[in-house]
Amino acid sequence: MPDIYISGVPFTALGHRDGGFARAPGLFAFSRRDLNGVHTVLHFEMAAMISQRACVSHPRWAWALTQGMDSLLIHMFGKPAATPEAWEFDTVAWHPQAQITFLDVDLSEPGPEPDIVASVTAATAGRIGGG
Repeated sequence: MPDIYISGVPFTALGHRDGGFARAPGLFAFSRRDLNGVHTVLHFEMAAMISQRACVSHPRWAWALTQGMDSLLIHMFGKPAATPEAWEFDTVAWHPQAQITFLDVDLSEPGPEPDIVASVTAATAGRIGGG
């Protein structure tokens, strides 16, 4: 059973350069494993194909490396996830400058999807920037 959860969803940790092996749609996070063993999320994204997004050509790749990125957390769609009552369960910390992107829509700043922005912001309140 995985020991990494983001909002109750289980993630598997890979080396930060191993995204090419995840040839499926799903969620991924650039992360840094801290000395206490906790992963700090630097960037969180939903992708139609993880292998095509979680790579050196990603716009946040260089920044994540400067923040100590050494892990790629993945959750491929089709893998069982938690029930709604477990959505608040996290075993990660959030970097104050972490960004959340769903299918190329940046939810860190209000934009064309205000209802989604509001719901994700509410769901992550106290996590991003608060650890």
